[in-house]
Amino acid sequence: MTDRMQPLYEDNSENARIFAPDALDIPDFCDMDQFEQMMKNWAASTGLATVAVGRDGKYISGSYNFTDFCQNLTRKSPEGLRRCIECDRKGKGTYLCHAGLVDFASPITLDDGRVLGSIIGGQVLPEKPDEQQYRATARELGIDEEQYICALRKVNIRTREEIRAAASLLSDVVNMFVRTSYAARASAASLTEKAGIILSLGRIYFCDYDINLDSDTFLELDAEPAVHDYIGHTGKASELPEDLCSLFVADEFREDFLSFADPLTLKERMDGKQSITHEFISRDNRWCRAIQIAVNRDREGVIRQVVFALQDIQEEKKKEHEIRIALKEAADEANRANRAKTDFLSRISHDIRTPLNGIIGMTYLAGKEKNPPRTTECLAKIDTSSKFLLSLINDILDMTKAESEKIVLHPEPYPLEEFYEYLASVIRPLCQEKNQKFKVVTCVGNDFIPVVDKLRINQIVFNLLSNAVKYTPEGGTITYQADIHPTGNDGQIAMTMLVKDTGIGISKEFQKSLFLPFTQEGRSDTAQNRGSGLGLAIVKKLVDVMGGTIRVESSLGEGSCFTVCLTADSTQKNAALQKDGAGRQDDSGKMPEGLHALLCEDHPLNQEIARALLEEYGMLVETAENGQQGVEKFWNSPNGFYDVILMDIRMPVLNGYEATRKIRSLAREDAGTVPIVAMTADAFSDDVQKCLESGMDAHVAKPIDPALLRRVLEDVISQGR
Repeated sequence: MTDRMQPLYEDNSENARIFAPDALDIPDFCDMDQFEQMMKNWAASTGLATVAVGRDGKYISGSYNFTDFCQNLTRKSPEGLRRCIECDRKGKGTYLCHAGLVDFASPITLDDGRVLGSIIGGQVLPEKPDEQQYRATARELGIDEEQYICALRKVNIRTREEIRAAASLLSDVVNMFVRTSYAARASAASLTEKAGIILSLGRIYFCDYDINLDSDTFLELDAEPAVHDYIGHTGKASELPEDLCSLFVADEFREDFLSFADPLTLKERMDGKQSITHEFISRDNRWCRAIQIAVNRDREGVIRQVVFALQDIQEEKKKEHEIRIALKEAADEANRANRAKTDFLSRISHDIRTPLNGIIGMTYLAGKEKNPPRTTECLAKIDTSSKFLLSLINDILDMTKAESEKIVLHPEPYPLEEFYEYLASVIRPLCQEKNQKFKVVTCVGNDFIPVVDKLRINQIVFNLLSNAVKYTPEGGTITYQADIHPTGNDGQIAMTMLVKDTGIGISKEFQKSLFLPFTQEGRSDTAQNRGSGLGLAIVKKLVDVMGGTIRVESSLGEGSCFTVCLTADSTQKNAALQKDGAGRQDDSGKMPEGLHALLCEDHPLNQEIARALLEEYGMLVETAENGQQGVEKFWNSPNGFYDVILMDIRMPVLNGYEATRKIRSLAREDAGTVPIVAMTADAFSDDVQKCLESGMDAHVAKPIDPALLRRVLEDVISQGR
């Protein structure tokens, strides 16, 4: 029986699934006429049924000796077909099917174990059948008993040993044929591939050679006619570099090229490398590249064979140069734009801070007078509004610095007592204004002091706590909680700070963009508390700069909890106190009355405010309207006459930087010791650094905070005394 049958089953096995859709099938590389003849001859000589199927379960050969008992009776019954399919799927090697026939299944594989198909067959009886049992099976399957028994009697009988031997023979012959055919095809493909590689190399390189390092020989793979005529098709590999130098390499690159191309040192130089390259200029003044590519190594990984090639890269170098110029121009343009942006922000900051200094300063001075209640109330509102405007300006400047990655940390010991004083003086009054409870809960060791950037830590805590105050209704609770403990790693400490509130909360949706600049949750209940939308973005940037993390937990109407985790250095408390001068008298930082101050300030209103503040501190004040006048007044004063100089920066004739440098260079004893404090609307960190580099001792930004100015003056004067 040689007619084609329906597939016995679709091969959904794991072996079939491992092949990619474009994998080779047996008909792709085998002579299928010979394959068919093998199957046919085997079936004729053994009397066993057989057929070959591919990876997809479809027949790739004719089907031989399949019985009517199986194909036309058992498999025609729905129940019989179901049982047959189940046997086909589970059957391996030689096995007994549900109908009592012996079948076999053997995979067709390549040498690497890949399964390309199967040989299935058998359909013989291992012994004379019990016809009564088969009559019962016929009734179960709904097949005519007589017809079923008649077909059964035509089935060949073979012993299991005969079946196994025959199946093994067919499997061995077919697998040998398939594997041999595949190897032949792979060999042909390899030759084609090598030819293609050589052709491709010829398109990229103007000459390339196969070099055998063991025999010191080369074989030309491809070369331009002139090169071929001069060097030849084969020769000694050790002589090849000299010949190539004579043809191509400019004299100034000769020594380096010979060193690179030397085959005698190549094994050592390419140890662990797949390829090496060298660039040089040719005799006709063009850029070229030489490359050595490893193509064969021994079992120890030592290189035995390389491909050596030369390539013209003049156009590549030209493009590289053009790209380099374009990148430089783009970088220069970006730097110019960044400098312009910084200059613009610096000018805007200065120009806004100058009138703000007048508003805040005069409001402060007016508040010191005896005023009617209504006037006092108005002054308080002016002060609040102007300071809010100042906070917006500071936020924008801080965000600009953060985005340009100009934030530089200045770690120093920060005693926790000093930090608690900051909370009490800055945060507690905010809570008191809204009748809120402010709780501080800490778990901190007593034998160390954190070494952090005070300004930036305060900024993080203030932004989080002021937000908590802002978005918590009157009578609510604000909690600051800290857990600070050593990590056991060279004096490092782990800092976990929590800021909790019982406020309005944050929606889950808004939490996704909470730390992005200029974002605010658009809810009417916060309209009166709107700010720049930069506070949390700045906090996130600062935490990132410090190498920490921040997260939030919040639900609408249930308050919020922000958690900041940082790692910082620390110092022993005693050492820090000694370094900070803990042995000073308690009143060592206080200013006695009658100190002389030289105020260098060109703006009349700012001069008036600064003079009033200094006189409030009990100081005797002299003024200079520009830097040159300030230098002259200091020079003409007795030695040690001025206890402090306050220096504006942007002044006519001579600016504050230049005036400070001139004072420091004067030939008098107090020129190098007199405290000089910048008091300016230039408030960028770069501006602070310039002040310190010019010789100033401290920096106070306008608008002037009277309490801060007093603390700075007390500090610099006490250190100078």
